[in-house]
Amino acid sequence: MLRRFCVLISMLLFVCSCGRRRVPVMEVNARFDSLLVSAERLTDSGYGKNALRMVLDAHRQFDNLSLGDEEHYYGFCNIQYQQNGEHDKSIMLADSMLALLSGYERTPEVRSLYTVFYNNKADALFAKGLYSDAYNYYYLAQKTAKEGADTCDLRNYSYSLAMTLYRQKRYHDAAIRFKEAYSYSLLCPEDFNLFYFRQELLDNIGLCYNAIGAYDSAMHYYQSAIAYLEENTGVYGGKRPSVYECPKAVVYGNMAEVFMHRNMFDTAKQLYRKSISINLQKGYANSDAMIDQIKLASLYLTTDNLTEAKNTLNNVHAELDSMPNTEVELKWNKLMWQYSEKAGDLSAAYNHLREYTMMNQKYLTERRSLMETDVDMQVRDLEKQYKIDLLTKDSEQQAYYIVILAIAAVLALVIVLLIWRDSRKSRRNIVQLTELNTTINEQKKTLEKILDELKAKDDDKTRILKTVAHDVMSPIAAIVSLADILLQESEKLNGEQVGIVNLIKEASSNSLSLSRDILEASEDIAKTDTPKERVDINMLVAKSVELLKFKASAKKQEIVAEYPAHHIFATVYKDKMRRVINNILANAIKFSHEDSQIFVTLDQKGNEVQITIRDSGIGIPEKIKKNVFDMFTDAKRPGTSGEVPHGLGLSISLQIIRAHNGNIWFESEEGKGTTFYLTFPVQD
Repeated sequence: MLRRFCVLISMLLFVCSCGRRRVPVMEVNARFDSLLVSAERLTDSGYGKNALRMVLDAHRQFDNLSLGDEEHYYGFCNIQYQQNGEHDKSIMLADSMLALLSGYERTPEVRSLYTVFYNNKADALFAKGLYSDAYNYYYLAQKTAKEGADTCDLRNYSYSLAMTLYRQKRYHDAAIRFKEAYSYSLLCPEDFNLFYFRQELLDNIGLCYNAIGAYDSAMHYYQSAIAYLEENTGVYGGKRPSVYECPKAVVYGNMAEVFMHRNMFDTAKQLYRKSISINLQKGYANSDAMIDQIKLASLYLTTDNLTEAKNTLNNVHAELDSMPNTEVELKWNKLMWQYSEKAGDLSAAYNHLREYTMMNQKYLTERRSLMETDVDMQVRDLEKQYKIDLLTKDSEQQAYYIVILAIAAVLALVIVLLIWRDSRKSRRNIVQLTELNTTINEQKKTLEKILDELKAKDDDKTRILKTVAHDVMSPIAAIVSLADILLQESEKLNGEQVGIVNLIKEASSNSLSLSRDILEASEDIAKTDTPKERVDINMLVAKSVELLKFKASAKKQEIVAEYPAHHIFATVYKDKMRRVINNILANAIKFSHEDSQIFVTLDQKGNEVQITIRDSGIGIPEKIKKNVFDMFTDAKRPGTSGEVPHGLGLSISLQIIRAHNGNIWFESEEGKGTTFYLTFPVQD
């Protein structure tokens, strides 16, 4: 896996490599700059928190700091907050710096800082699991770098995408992006931070190849990283030995894994011990040392050296008290389960297996949204949206020009009329009027052509959306079927494998449902080939209630339906109207708590049918109420049992109700429940 320490060092590169440029707005206060250098040395010695307090106090005491000073200050603090897991503070820092930059002319230096702090904010959002927002800021960083033709700054964007792909276990794609970042870095001015960035990239490329079993390629990049580190050790003055020794120790641990795969266990042990002895020192990459101890313990178990395995695992357990690490603790429980099983202590083995299973399930659940997101698709969508925004702005500008042209045409017409009145229809005025009419007709044709082109583009977008949704459904349906087959033979699988297959089935089912929603959302409800028919609304509602009762009972809920004494008949698209009722009722189940009731009421008011669906669930927050009917809205939330939302159901329902000349609205209070009202004419 990628090492936390070296990721943090690379973040230092992002902040510092674009600074120190001696242009008017980037000049620095010598005293403040000297204090930051002292803080960096204090951090290198393992006293990062003390260094952060010192810098925060100093910043409050200095007045009239330049943009260069602020950049160094925000950059230093961002690294400390990210290292401490205080991602909200990192986001506030980035927002503050971006607000500060908005007061400066967008020079190449200022544009470069925009790129840096867009990336910083994206990193913090990604760490919080806000992947969609993170991709937006990564894209802003890339776009800003491209606008400034600063190829060097593009390395940050490629690096961020590579890290995402690596965490998604798309190792081949990650290696390509890491190499791309390395190529961009060759175009940057040489300094210590760039040196540190390159050695990490070489190591990361090796990790990618190791993960896909290309051990020769992995070893080549590990050796390149070691050679590069040794070549530059001591080149940059004022740096403590730890900043050179720590990354070298990280690479030793990674090389050991290659030797382990090749069954060269003695060499692997030596490299693991060498790496651990270096990085267990104060101020070094202690978390990396813990990970290498875990791998060494695994190697001892592989070679049946139970004594050394137990001693190593005991050391890790002691270190976890002072340096909590969820991933290390997960692997520790797994190895303790395997060790106890080999040692014959079945009770301890069971306890560790149970603890490992629970932690692993939580770990997989937390990573599910990351694994399911398609970073490449997100980036392509952002690029398309950017182009659409440009087209929209062009269209708005064209409309503005057309209005001005129309006003000018009206004024010209008034002038012509005045001339005509004064000159009694002279030949000259008739010619001018004819020319004016010709111009107006040509403008009309131009407008009609523009409108036709816009309509064609909209039709193309709808057709593409339907095609993509339709083509995606078949392979996803196949995945669901294969998962069902595997589950039918679950006696051949262990508990962890059954859990993984269930996750695959759940994710695929959700994707299949989303594809169906997209397909239906792209259709024009009002132009359906299916004619309306006279339907007994009582029976329609009753069947929907009966259909969803089993879903409600799974959450120990009760659906209470009230119908009028007489049957209500209305002319509707039967299947479409059933879809609306099912959508609203399914949402009520999704967002209601266990052991609760959901009330469905049918009534006729004059010439309109009214269906009311009321629950006492979590309600809708005030800030997202205006967006709940939007297609692909960000207002979607998981249900009370973790049900996955798609954000299309209410949008589709609104289209259907409008196609019936009806209305749909809701009343909701957060924490107390929601009531949806559906109305449509009895005879349309």
